[in-house]
Amino acid sequence: MTCIDTPISWLRLERFALDGADAQIAAHVAMCPACGRCLAKVRDDVALLPLVVPAKAPRRAWWHFALPALALAVAALLLVVWPRDRQRDNVVRVKGVGEVILGIVRERDGVVRDDATTFLPSDRFKVILTCPPAASAWVDVDIGGDHPLPATRIACGNRVVVPGAFHLTGTAPNQICVRVDAEAAPRADAPPACLTIRPE
Repeated sequence: MTCIDTPISWLRLERFALDGADAQIAAHVAMCPACGRCLAKVRDDVALLPLVVPAKAPRRAWWHFALPALALAVAALLLVVWPRDRQRDNVVRVKGVGEVILGIVRERDGVVRDDATTFLPSDRFKVILTCPPAASAWVDVDIGGDHPLPATRIACGNRVVVPGAFHLTGTAPNQICVRVDAEAAPRADAPPACLTIRPE
């Protein structure tokens, strides 16, 4: 036997069996033997689905929102206030010059890279410095006590190339340091900015 119209879904019949509030379903099952039999099966079934109304989620306390915002604010403050020099060996502050950032450029078989951290004996290296454009500085390059380049004066700016190039040798890491002074060739005890280049 088939429905006289559009059949009513089993779920709607279960809901109707629980509360009997839908007048349209009541009229339909009264006239349609197929849907009426389905409703009878639903009423005989001991596992009627309860009509569950989802409970309102409890409101969160104000501190659920405040704690993440506070943590984010503290992290942002640390990024701004925390001295960057503590974690960056290639940065030094020099009186009369300002912040000096050391960089290295490696040339290998015609390919130039400014992010290289390793060397082969055939590689050529240049020192690049970034310092405030209004300043000028004396620069001395030091590699483990050797000075492959003469101390020279540069006009500061963004990624200024220190004149001269050098090779690195040996099987141990080489620490390339620069000492900077605003007035004269830097003294050996001036604080350095350093980078370590390791052999391949």
